[in-house]
Amino acid sequence: MKKHFTLLSILLFVASLAMAQNFDAPKRGAKIYAQEYTINVDGETSFDLWIVRSKFAKRANFSAPKLVSSSGLTFDVKQDAQNKDHFIITVSAENVTPGQYTTTVSSRSTGTQKVTGTTLSFNVESGKAVASKDGE
Repeated sequence: MKKHFTLLSILLFVASLAMAQNFDAPKRGAKIYAQEYTINVDGETSFDLWIVRSKFAKRANFSAPKLVSSSGLTFDVKQDAQNKDHFIITVSAENVTPGQYTTTVSSRSTGTQKVTGTTLSFNVESGKAVASKDGE
């Protein structure tokens, strides 16, 4: 019985490491991170964003990330049901003129904690879009 418990504990630990994201927590407030900063879009695709909290912001309430584009790119933000700091973003580049566009990702807190956002650049070519972090 003890061997089974030890084996189960090791398996759960390894599984949690495999699922964990390697994002550095800020010293204060929270920061928005993306799983991938280069995203190919053929009409519509989804990518992940996380709000990573400092130890001081564990109980703070943050709004869902907001993405706004004047280029015609549209974004749908859905919160993960199991993790309040994980968001699935669907971007649509239909009817967008080819070119490069920048979108700022932001969030707000209901308290005193600040959220550091990020910038995504979208290069739209022939109905496809590529996103990269801070213009990289």
